Amino acid sequence: MPKSFQNLVAFAALSTAAAFAPALASRAMSVVMRAQNAEGLDRRQAMGSALAGASAALGLLSAPGSALALGQDKFKNEMLSYGVKDTKPCPDGFNPVIEFYGKAISGVDPLLVTFNSPNGWLLVRPNIDNNGEDGTISTGDYGKGDSCSFFLGEPLKSGESLDDRALVEKIVFAGLTTKGASQVQGFKMKAPKKLEAATLQPYYLVEYTYTLLTGAGFEINRRGCGSVTATGGKNTQALLGASTDIRWKKVEGQLRECAESFRVYDGKKPPLA
Repeated sequence: MPKSFQNLVAFAALSTAAAFAPALASRAMSVVMRAQNAEGLDRRQAMGSALAGASAALGLLSAPGSALALGQDKFKNEMLSYGVKDTKPCPDGFNPVIEFYGKAISGVDPLLVTFNSPNGWLLVRPNIDNNGEDGTISTGDYGKGDSCSFFLGEPLKSGESLDDRALVEKIVFAGLTTKGASQVQGFKMKAPKKLEAATLQPYYLVEYTYTLLTGAGFEINRRGCGSVTATGGKNTQALLGASTDIRWKKVEGQLRECAESFRVYDGKKPPLA
């Protein structure tokens, strides 16, 4: 089997996985390429090798962090330490995530972000170094194309409200196209639904479909759901999840739990590093 085909499959798998975790792509590439060095693979073996390589690469680079190991009691106690008493229960098969976003971004007040993540999904945190903060909070089974990612949008302008469907659609599209609008085609979103749970500010649940154009030249139909809110008055925030349309029915419940459990709090002080 020509290596060009193996590499093409590997790049397709990696492109799909990196759609919501772009910071991992370059570091994962070497692992994926090593998975393609075997000679004499047939087409099915090459596909399996490539997908396994992409999945292994992402797994090695984003081993589950301490946030995914939180139990419900520890989660409640930690949230109480931030002054948050009311939290959404975490169902079986999920672990609560607590993470701060914006600790090292100029002009952004740190935001406390929480949601329930499926067991076994890998957590990726923002990277903070001398140059500031890069990346975002995301969780997923990246090798299969399942993921949820936090997005910080533009502030609401005077007179704007998330009751405006067109505005919510604009925020969601911006969140899905952080790597470039040209990589997403055919974006469609259903009318947002206001989360019925009692929360400090409104959350709007959304569902959408689109086609992802990968760097390897593949077109992948994706379907997802998420939640959009505006905390603190300075920016809008969203947690956007998606998978391939083929896997949607299998992971729909997991993605919806991520979206429905998503909460954002401002005015909370991050712990010292």
